Amino acid sequence: MARNFKVVNPSGVDATDIRSLVETATRGCRSDQERAIALWAYITRNPYYHWCEAREDPEGATELGVVVDPIAAFNVHGTVICYQVCDILANMAEAAGMRARTRGVPGHKVTEIFYGGRWHLFDAQHDCQAYYVADDGKRILSLDELCLDAAKYIRSPKHPSQPFYQFDHYGGKFWPWESREYVIKKFYPPKVSGTAEVFVPYVARGHTIHLDLRRGEKLIRHFTNQGKWHCPPAFYQRWKGDRTQRWVDKGPHDPRNPQNAYANGELVYEPDWAASEDNFHDGLYAGENFVLEQGQVRPATGKTGQVIFRVQTPYLIVGNPGELAAAGDSRDGAIFEAEFTRQDAAAANAVAVSTDNGITWREVWRNDQTGRRPVRLDLTNRVEGTYGYLLKVTLAGDAALGKMRLRNCLFYSPVPLPALQPGENEFAFSMEEGKGVLAIRPDLGDAAGYQRYFRELKDLKYHPKFTQHLSPVQGLGHAVVEVAGPPGSKIESLTVHGSFGARPSGTAGESAEILWATNPKGPWTSAWKSEFTARNDKWRWDHSVDIRLKAPAEKCYVKILLRRRQWMSLNRLRIHARYVSPGRPLRPGGVTVTHAWTEDGQPKSFSIKPDLTGQTYSVNTGGKPIKNRSITIEVANDR
Repeated sequence: MARNFKVVNPSGVDATDIRSLVETATRGCRSDQERAIALWAYITRNPYYHWCEAREDPEGATELGVVVDPIAAFNVHGTVICYQVCDILANMAEAAGMRARTRGVPGHKVTEIFYGGRWHLFDAQHDCQAYYVADDGKRILSLDELCLDAAKYIRSPKHPSQPFYQFDHYGGKFWPWESREYVIKKFYPPKVSGTAEVFVPYVARGHTIHLDLRRGEKLIRHFTNQGKWHCPPAFYQRWKGDRTQRWVDKGPHDPRNPQNAYANGELVYEPDWAASEDNFHDGLYAGENFVLEQGQVRPATGKTGQVIFRVQTPYLIVGNPGELAAAGDSRDGAIFEAEFTRQDAAAANAVAVSTDNGITWREVWRNDQTGRRPVRLDLTNRVEGTYGYLLKVTLAGDAALGKMRLRNCLFYSPVPLPALQPGENEFAFSMEEGKGVLAIRPDLGDAAGYQRYFRELKDLKYHPKFTQHLSPVQGLGHAVVEVAGPPGSKIESLTVHGSFGARPSGTAGESAEILWATNPKGPWTSAWKSEFTARNDKWRWDHSVDIRLKAPAEKCYVKILLRRRQWMSLNRLRIHARYVSPGRPLRPGGVTVTHAWTEDGQPKSFSIKPDLTGQTYSVNTGGKPIKNRSITIEVANDR
């Protein structure tokens, strides 16, 4: 079964997907300038902070690993460094229907948004957040205009943005550039006007805060952390020995305001199969040759049975990190507990895990004892740093799987969470039945195994360097990915993101194209074709495209078509597929939402069983200062 839960403040900004973010952040705006300011303000007026750049595997240590999808950046990581946040803001502006680009100045990167026939500069980095208003008090300057007289607009501006250079509020210099004089001389000298590098923005979209909960599952989102975060060794090596290493060692946080930091949550799945078969089937992803008897799963007579359960979360799975410079020693991030029965040596119980949607499996446990046996497996080092995985239990002979429990620890930013304020608070609960999301993230850096993600690779050569992974041998080449949801589901729409390598400003006769079809033989429909003739002072070109199928289909296919004369490569590919799935609707009263907070040092909470068709409700905390503790959504087992 698939479903999507949401709890938001209806008068606030809904950052669960890019469309909702842009619409709610610009609510009430009447001009493109007002919209641009509102998008910039969402970043600058919230406690997103300057730490290290947000990165994700695969290839997290390369430039491709920097997170520029706004929804992932805000909800998961919460960090904004200049060469990341400039593309995030550009993503938001383009989603709002405006053109955007990024510019490189000495030691810094900024965003420019085009409206009213001009470019306008917006800097959303946490330290030197600003836009610069002309003397008329209305028009926002471009980068080139600012550099002609930066001192005038930075030292004592007549019309400062709000905020304007936040490092002024933190006691002066903290990072090397934290003085206005440094910014004037280093970032914006007159020679930069008309010569600053121009970059086509990295448009990366598709991530959503899709909360898919099953009977017997609850999501607890705390507003603080328990010290669990994911630090790939390759990422840590980038900062080892740097003067900022002491901040990296503590995990993502604002060094000036340590209370602004990441948060941890828990996704706990504990179905009661004995109480109702619906509790079992609601959580089953796939299976074959099994029977459910008296709350236990057994193999069908004479056959080997398999049941597969899916862990899916919009947040990263993390554990307690061990030695940051080493891999494989994290713990307590993903725990599987179950009761197995193996009556004799001919019977078998085994557990395997897949992090590539079931393409490959890695066995993590095989029962070597007979009788009834409780098992606790720590899967953290198999799945940390991912957004989910599949867990497969294999049964043969006189064997059984009894009750089970999955607990996964999560990493995210608490900023977009529906937080309580002193006084009256209004929230909106909603749920979509039968709606799911499947994410496909091929690891093109895996020289030995990248082929497994593709149905077809034709006339393409592979290179391990992240700037030229897959490129045509000569002329034309393509790659095809098959997209299929869980058994019984149908794909409705896709968001496809590709990162391409090409010469700056492109080369005549070279292009990249994204196409789709519902039959592997076609016909193919073009969803996007590159325009590599635009000015771009860099080799990298990123684009995301939304595709809606004409009718839901069990499978669809995405083709990346490359035409090369000198340099054209596919270096990164992400597909987010939205599907519909028939299932077993929840019973009224089957969902509980709980807000927990502290007031005057005393823990307090409020719980509601909302109407599953949607409900707005209020929580009154009184007028005293409070501290948010958690928000929990729990789906009860049927009884």
